[in-house]
Amino acid sequence: MRFFRKIAFVPFAILFSCSKPNYVDSYDYTLYESYKGSMKGIEVYCWKDSDIWYSGILPGTNRIKTTEEVNYLQTNLPCPLTRMREILSDYEKDEIGLICITTKPAECLNYLITTENIDEYQYVCEQLEIDFPQGQIYDDTQDNHI
Repeated sequence: MRFFRKIAFVPFAILFSCSKPNYVDSYDYTLYESYKGSMKGIEVYCWKDSDIWYSGILPGTNRIKTTEEVNYLQTNLPCPLTRMREILSDYEKDEIGLICITTKPAECLNYLITTENIDEYQYVCEQLEIDFPQGQIYDDTQDNHI
């Protein structure tokens, strides 16, 4: 009888051991931490997925990033804002060169803050405990930068 109980238990053990956790914090974020101190700074990309905000970091502010790069972060290394706040707390303020809010999947990267997305930028900056990127504000009512 014990033998049959053990055999019945094996499929459940295999099923549960093979299932991936359903939370994002199981990722290793050392890559994001490794960019600290790089001479060219970092760019933080944020997106919303099922009412939860995630983020990722790309190094260097000397070139325009592609949607493929951001989509890679979204698929392979999404970081909840609470965890990203911890990571960014070790960075100098001037290392964060850019904040970008995008969609998932990223279809285009719009770095300007407008009246349509300013609330999202404010929320993300508050959650990350970083300064609001005033230099990215675009006044779309007057067609000039603030």
